[in-house]
Amino acid sequence: MQIRYLVGGAAILAAIGFLVVSSLKSGTTQNVPVQNLRAKDGSTDSFVGRHLRVVGFVGSTPVKFVPRQTEDGVVRESHFKVVEGKSSVSVSYTDALPDTFRAGGPVQVDGTYISPGVFKAEHVLTKCPSKYQEGETSKSVKKMETGTKPQKDARGLKS
Repeated sequence: MQIRYLVGGAAILAAIGFLVVSSLKSGTTQNVPVQNLRAKDGSTDSFVGRHLRVVGFVGSTPVKFVPRQTEDGVVRESHFKVVEGKSSVSVSYTDALPDTFRAGGPVQVDGTYISPGVFKAEHVLTKCPSKYQEGETSKSVKKMETGTKPQKDARGLKS
């Protein structure tokens, strides 16, 4: 009778251990700067097919919106670049971009690196606006006082 309890307890502990280890492996997302997407040996295949979090800055090229047919109808897919230094990756995203999405602004995209230089994002996150930082606030106030025209952001909206 005690052996049965020991075997049953060991099986339960093994199952719990397996579930914990497998959930930790599937729940981790590797943070990769744009410049590190290229492997040290120069190849670009080391991250292809993997779920990643890429961090960098929104490129200066305007966001392109392309209609795409899906099961739910036509959706508007956003295409933009994430850059860091001289490295860049093209990103496609089918949801609404954050309000704080601006050319040159810091950005984090979570998704799958589908081929060298091409990233399919599931989530796009940006930092809070710099208006909350003292130095940037004083620059913005000076621009308003001098009558500088507002700049257009990556989506073509005035800021």
